Formats: sequence, C-alpha cells, structure tokens
Amino acid sequence: MTSVPRPDTKAVKDAVDSRVAIVTGAARGIGFATASLLAQNGARVVLVDLREDDLKQACARIGLQSTYHVCDVSDWDQQTALFEQVKFTIGPIDILVCNAAINPEIALLQISDPVQHAEMNSQVNFNYLADESSKNNDSALQRPSTQLFDINVNSVVFGLKLGIHYMKQNGGGRIVVVGSAGSYVPIPSQPLYAASKHAVLGLVRSTAQIEEVVKAGISISWIAPWLTLTSMVKGLEATKQPNTLKSSPDDVAWAIVAAAAAESPNGKGYWVQGTNISEVEGAYWEVAGRLISPENRF
Repeated sequence: MTSVPRPDTKAVKDAVDSRVAIVTGAARGIGFATASLLAQNGARVVLVDLREDDLKQACARIGLQSTYHVCDVSDWDQQTALFEQVKFTIGPIDILVCNAAINPEIALLQISDPVQHAEMNSQVNFNYLADESSKNNDSALQRPSTQLFDINVNSVVFGLKLGIHYMKQNGGGRIVVVGSAGSYVPIPSQPLYAASKHAVLGLVRSTAQIEEVVKAGISISWIAPWLTLTSMVKGLEATKQPNTLKSSPDDVAWAIVAAAAAESPNGKGYWVQGTNISEVEGAYWEVAGRLISPENRF
C-alpha cells in the first residue's frame, strides 16, 4: 500500500475551481463534508438527497457555491432528470461523487435492549437469515429485502452510466465512488451491506478499465472508509471506545478530493483510516498479477 498525503490547497483549487460537481447523499455526513470542501475550493456543487428540508439547510451552511436537487438515486428516471437539469441550468458536469448508501443491518448493533434486539433479529429487514414467516403464507419464509442493493449498487450503476455519458460530451471528468472497508473485508454482522460494497468495488474496478471510458478522458476512483463517525453508526459501541481508530466525515472528504485532484487517479482505490489515506489497488494487482498473467486478463 502507498501512503497518500492530503493535497495542498493549490492542488485542490487547480483541480476543482469553477468545476461543476454532483455529490449524492449530500445532506449530511460524508456527502455534506465533501460538498463543503469542494465548494470551499471554488467548485459549483449540486447536493443530492431525498429530504428537501435537509438539503436546504445544507446549502445554507455551504453558501452560494451550492444548490440542491431532490432525487431518489435508486430511480433511473429521477437520476436522468438530475443530470439533465444540472447540464442545462448549471453547466457541463466535471466531477461526480457517488456517495449515497443505506445500511439497515447496522441497527442490530445499535440496540442494547435484549428484547428489542431479539425481535429485530427475527426480521429479514435486519437479518436476512431470520426464519421470519412470509406475510402471505405462514408456512413459507419471508423474502429478504433487496432495497439495500437498489440504493447501494443500482444507484452507482445509474450514476456511472449517466456520468460517463455526459462527461464524454465534455472531454472527460472525474468520478469518485464511496465504497467501504467492507468492499475489501468481510463484515459478519452486516453481510448484505458488505456484499453491496463488494459489488460496487467490482463495478468501478472493471468500469475504470473499459477502453471507451479511458479514451474519453474519464477517471474513475473509489474510497474505502473505515469506521466513520456519521449518523449511520450513531450509538455503536465501537464509536465510544477511545482506542478504536475512527475517521471523521472531513477525513473521508479529503480522501475523495485527493482522488478527484490526483494526477493519475483512474483505477485507484483509497483506504481511509483516521487521517491516513492509502492507495490499495497497487497492492491488490501485485497479488492478482501472481494469479493471472497480464496477457490472460479479460
């Protein structure tokens, strides 16, 4: 792994000043911190989320460099309308940060009451292996929810397709996808979340190498944050332990901006732990290279 320093102010400003950036899941947490950092360095930022009141408050905090668009990013038509509106009302899209995600499984770790925990653990919304009966047939198992994949995976599929489509018209651009440490390592307490983030890693890792994308001057990179102190992890015991290494939303935002501002970011993955940023794809390909010779790669 290669340690990556935070870029200096000049490098960030040179990379993002006057650029049009879309940030999904931007009303709070990592998305808000990223939108704020981009705007502070001159980017014109479009904050995207589901709740208009939260978006209004976020834009009020960031200032005139920001605007917002209410959008369910798991809905293809809504994402298409988002990109169309940004193109025709603000300008060509230069930077896209795909950050929106949910994690219903984590709720089990946030409940200390044993009775409530047992009740939730018996529901497939929180534990896909639960022996919950079907709502329509008591003798059949309840189908696990796939909403998590709609938001965590499908929204990125849609975002990549739309981002690449519009950036090709523009002579290129930068796309940064927010994955997770769970993109690389198993999380036994959150298997569906880990599966969604593993899927995102495979998607961006592969899309970054498509010849059409590379020739269009579009760079795709991704971020793998460790435990980050956002509302998603509120109440977790790990967040209260002083010796647990934790990241702030600002730490992750700096990694996202470092990826967007890097000279050669395409196909790079950045592990974020506290203030430390490490590029991990080089190490991955060292291992993969021992398994698959370059001439035999797909």
